[in-house]
Amino acid sequence: MSTEIAWHDAGGHADTALAAHVASVLGEGDVRTGRLCPRCGSADHGQPWARLDGRSVSVSLSRSGPHLVTAVGGEGRIGIDVEEVAEVAARWQAALVLAPGEEAPTSEDQARTWARKEAILKAYAVGLDEPMTGFAVSDFDGELHDLPAPEGFVAALAVVSSRRGAPAGPAGRSGTTTSRTGP
Repeated sequence: MSTEIAWHDAGGHADTALAAHVASVLGEGDVRTGRLCPRCGSADHGQPWARLDGRSVSVSLSRSGPHLVTAVGGEGRIGIDVEEVAEVAARWQAALVLAPGEEAPTSEDQARTWARKEAILKAYAVGLDEPMTGFAVSDFDGELHDLPAPEGFVAALAVVSSRRGAPAGPAGRSGTTTSRTGP
């Protein structure tokens, strides 16, 4: 199965939208979703997870402004991110985002770079705990896709295939994550 993307109104509950997306892609069954922070173990925030009939499903989600985007994947780990171009431009600090040799001269380039990097970090299950400056987008060894997004927004999807084994993550991370799984 390839990764399926769905756009939702960000005013709704993200876990409900994610559960509906899992059911629409994989079929009806006992769908459970939630969050789990790999750092503190909290279920109130952190990486989203989903299970269908007790089986783990690769998922990711992101929201920006009025938009929520969910991704349901087949094989491997996935990360998705959506960013508002104007919002990224307003808080842009190249020294916090760009690795040596990377450039992002326009507002759209800046937002696209941010979305790509955040999607990659989500696919490696480290999120923004890992500095974006620790890796270049061009070094990512998985699949990276720029997605169609609403006007004024950019979105990116990163996929790390499980067939690749345990690839090196950003800044030399092992790509394997030790964390508890959801219920």
